[in-house]
Amino acid sequence: MSRITADPFPPPGSSGAGRLPPADSQAGIQLPAPPRGPRGPRDKDGPPSHRDDILIPDYTLIKRIGSGAYGEVWLAQSVTGAYRAVKIVWREDFELTRTFHREFLGIQQFEPISRGHPCMVHILHVGWNEDRGFYYCVMELADDAEEGPNFESVHTYVPRTLGTDMKRHGRLDLIFCRDAGVYLADALYYMHNRGLTHRDIKPSNIIFCGGVCKLADIGLVAGFGERTFVGTEGFVPPEGPGTAQADIYSLGKVLYEMSSGKDRMEFPEVPLNLGDDEWPFWLDLNRVICKACAPDLKERFQTAGEFAEALQRVGEKRAESLLRRFSRAAVFTLIGSALAGAGLSAAKYQDEWAYELPLPVKAAPPLPQPPQKGRPWQNIYGQWFTFTKDRHIADLPVEATLFRSFLYATGRAAEFGVVEFVTPDKKVLHCVMIPEADADAFTVWMTSRDRQSGRLDIDHEYTWRAANIPKSKATNPRPGWHAIRTEIVRVPYGRLSLDSTPRGAEVYDGESRVGRTPLQLTKVRAAKFDYEVRLPGYKSEFARGNLKEDQAMSFNLRLRATGSVVFGKPWENSLDIKMVPMGRAMLAAIETRRKDFAEFARSTNFPPVEGLILDADPNLPVTNITRAEAELFCRWLTDRERGKGLLEPDQEYRLPTDDEWSMAAYLPLELGATPADRSNRIEGIYPWGFTPAPTSKVANLLDKSVPGAGKKSVPGYDDNFVGLAPVGSLRPDSRDLYDLSGNVWEWVSDDWDSTGSADGVARGAAYTTYERQQLLASYRRKIPQSAREPDIGFRILLISADLSARDDE
Repeated sequence: MSRITADPFPPPGSSGAGRLPPADSQAGIQLPAPPRGPRGPRDKDGPPSHRDDILIPDYTLIKRIGSGAYGEVWLAQSVTGAYRAVKIVWREDFELTRTFHREFLGIQQFEPISRGHPCMVHILHVGWNEDRGFYYCVMELADDAEEGPNFESVHTYVPRTLGTDMKRHGRLDLIFCRDAGVYLADALYYMHNRGLTHRDIKPSNIIFCGGVCKLADIGLVAGFGERTFVGTEGFVPPEGPGTAQADIYSLGKVLYEMSSGKDRMEFPEVPLNLGDDEWPFWLDLNRVICKACAPDLKERFQTAGEFAEALQRVGEKRAESLLRRFSRAAVFTLIGSALAGAGLSAAKYQDEWAYELPLPVKAAPPLPQPPQKGRPWQNIYGQWFTFTKDRHIADLPVEATLFRSFLYATGRAAEFGVVEFVTPDKKVLHCVMIPEADADAFTVWMTSRDRQSGRLDIDHEYTWRAANIPKSKATNPRPGWHAIRTEIVRVPYGRLSLDSTPRGAEVYDGESRVGRTPLQLTKVRAAKFDYEVRLPGYKSEFARGNLKEDQAMSFNLRLRATGSVVFGKPWENSLDIKMVPMGRAMLAAIETRRKDFAEFARSTNFPPVEGLILDADPNLPVTNITRAEAELFCRWLTDRERGKGLLEPDQEYRLPTDDEWSMAAYLPLELGATPADRSNRIEGIYPWGFTPAPTSKVANLLDKSVPGAGKKSVPGYDDNFVGLAPVGSLRPDSRDLYDLSGNVWEWVSDDWDSTGSADGVARGAAYTTYERQQLLASYRRKIPQSAREPDIGFRILLISADLSARDDE
């Protein structure tokens, strides 16, 4: 906890640290000159533009995860493999240079202090690209909204924010609301003490990193006195943004949405779904929120530290003595809360001195309070359950209001009826009548809600039974509809031990991955089970049975090798073509041979074609075929090997894309939307290295050994082949890829451009090639898709459907 040794706000006219210069001054801060010619902001969902070709030093931009009027945020990966968020702010999105300068001034002042508090997003680096007209900042990345900090797929990644939490769960737990408020108010106090304000606090700008809530979107941070009107309607106070008290107002509105489940525009309406046990705590919390959101500045908290301190006391049972009331005005208290092992400061200050108290320890969350045998129990919604025999049964049927809350929370579509039920004390309830499927889904949701609240442990769950409600003339329920009472029953468990030979196989329960063998499952529901054990290259086996309560069962499954493909390991297919790993794909080590195409032709009754030679020199690459015929070959081979059990249903052969061929040639992502745009954009790189002519025999090109070649040959090079060479005759590269350059041009799957023309693309040069420009790895040959040429063949690629070979796409 840091000690405050000076006034947090320097007096007028002083040059204390943390104060910004006047809005029209840049004293002490050197800004690069922004580019001229403002343009409108890019539509997030619009067509590709120059913004899709951004290069950030030491980072690879993976996908855009946020976009707004003040910049866009990308998911990026560093050279060390760490995932980061990169915010890019373009000069062209600002009408005024002064506004752009304000943004940069804010980030300059925020960056040095961002790592000083655990509840502010950490800025790791700030950079400027003067030529392209943007600045950027590298930040820690938010957790995934579904999987948390350790997400598996960048393609499904969605940042976890307070907004996504509220969308998924509705009204949040009140203890969490209070604690999060303490942490965030303390972060604001830290920022305000250094002369900065946030100006756009809202749920989507509060992210979670490692489970810790943090203030984010620091693009709007500015110094005190910067009163340009920015922010989000409903979170901005009547007097406008730009002050410490305006930030307090905004955070108060956020806490209102969290604790009530209502929109900030409904403030200060009271939520209707609070349980009896929640009301006292909510009222105490709401009292603090109302003070933070007071329209009159004089009634609002004066500092975020006072706000944090008031939140810290919410829920305390305290009797305040007269002595404490008098002493409180003279003692300045430093109160904080522990967050993820980090101390948080919440301090009060006086003109000349400050006083500190030790940090209080955050109380551990309450242990689950499961129903106890023989005693009544109350759930999160205040419903009472009476113990009968081996279970707790709800005293009353499920009401329509609670069922509608379930539908709103889950987004589930339903059909139902409502029937009146009169309780023994003559109270009239409106109970819901629903199909059995909806009743099952409702009890699953209730189980989840009460487990989240700590009232139900994993050893108990909700079930339901039909409630006996007398029918009335006003109701005519459909067949299969029931009024229901919920029950709390104990979950019967057993134990499973799953192993395999060889080990390391993935275990699946349906489509849900459970783990990897050897696997000990200590709590498995006592019922029928069916686990699938999968290992690439082996036939799947199943562990099936009917587990009884407290029973232990063991399986050791012997997996049988199928010879099927295992991505990531070299493999020979049914045509004896070696496939080598390349990113998420497998690329053929050689060009497709005449004998390979001959087998396809025999199997499909492929008609004879002039110039297509299949009955001689079987190891020469096949030529004189169109792109469509090469694609037919890939589909035939896919069907053949799926039928043999060598490929999974989602795995397929196809031609490489233009970018995948570039990847094979060691090229990075290239600028341009089409092969026509990308051709020759990268100079000086050849498939064999950086010299215009190979230094060893790695490519079959037009060389001096060809009679009469003369100057029309690769200078000083001799590969010992006058024409086509059998595939694999020359030296492979480090991945065992042969003839990536030379022998024959290779079809790729892309069209030449986006105009709808019938032109295709061939890559990699041939035995007829000698010009330096055509030998470049980035060169594309424009050729009609229907062309049959004696120097054009193809190479196949194996991959899962709808994927590309590059890991970073």
